[in-house]
Amino acid sequence: MPSLEASLRNLAKARTKWRPPRPWRSAQETRVIKRLVWQWFTYHGPSKWSARALGRRLAVSHTYVQRRLHEFVAEPDKIERLVRSSHPASFEQLKLAQEETRKQKERGWLRVQPRWRWVRVKIGDREVRTVVPTKISTRALRVPQGVPIWATGVPYYSAENPCDPLVAVRYAIQHRLEPRKRRCPNR
Repeated sequence: MPSLEASLRNLAKARTKWRPPRPWRSAQETRVIKRLVWQWFTYHGPSKWSARALGRRLAVSHTYVQRRLHEFVAEPDKIERLVRSSHPASFEQLKLAQEETRKQKERGWLRVQPRWRWVRVKIGDREVRTVVPTKISTRALRVPQGVPIWATGVPYYSAENPCDPLVAVRYAIQHRLEPRKRRCPNR
């Protein structure tokens, strides 16, 4: 067992060599995904996708979508800047941004998820080590069949927001912060 002094020295060495991890996707793809999540969030029309369906189509997890929504509500100034500085996003832009991400991964600028990993499998009384594909290698990008209006790149304005996209920010925040009715299972 190492001494406390040795552990502290090793920790100090590790801290001097620490660097932040490389991102998973390009900044361009992140911006497009955030913009598409925002457009989905402010859309109040028919046949709205669930957060899981949106995550599948954007090739991110539904928890990533939920974190972006919490970010939008917690920091409305940040989303106002994003809305002002960019045009409505579309799946075509996402496709181009994903191509940019692929190029940056090939150059080594981004993190790469391993396509294979070692696992131990017990067959009868023997334990065997084998290589299996990870989830990322088996997942194919699904292109949605019917693209909803909020993902076409055309500005969408609801009845509450006839012309100003920044009014949609305030409306969405107010709508999100309203207390929800709790259903009592006994009634």
